[in-house]
Amino acid sequence: MRTLTLLTLIQLAACDPDSSSSAGTDTGSAEEADTDTDADADTDADTDADTDADADADTDSDTDVDTDADSDGDGLTDAEEAALGTDPKDADSDGDGWDDGEEVEGNTDPTDAADHPYTGGWPFDSCRDSLSSSGTKVGDVAPDFALTDQFGDQVRLHDFCGQAVFLVTGAFW
Repeated sequence: MRTLTLLTLIQLAACDPDSSSSAGTDTGSAEEADTDTDADADTDADTDADTDADADADTDSDTDVDTDADSDGDGLTDAEEAALGTDPKDADSDGDGWDDGEEVEGNTDPTDAADHPYTGGWPFDSCRDSLSSSGTKVGDVAPDFALTDQFGDQVRLHDFCGQAVFLVTGAFW
């Protein structure tokens, strides 16, 4: 008797019309050189010569330190990398094949090679490590389990804690 179990994940998404975000615009004047009204972690008087939505250097006359340098091009500033304990000169600090910025965006640990985004692009929810099972009745948090997806990754049920999960299984013999 042969048994084959396959887990196929189908991502379901709900739209929340109230969750839209909009980027700020620079409204600061020369007199307000040390304010940041556009949330880019830099003063509004600094310029963006290459038009990539961040200020490139401290080109104004204020004495602030520009905090948006990304030495390795992984999408995290050097300051963010210092706070996370990653290498600001290495886009993939843990050597797992995923850039540090991709791992942070995907709620995985950029310092742990075993913890990285799924190949299939399945999003991790930030609650995945704090979730505990409460039972198997309707309304309970189900016990965690892992199966191999169609891309060969071991996926855990609790990694999808904030999402609807549709499980398709099959057995053949």
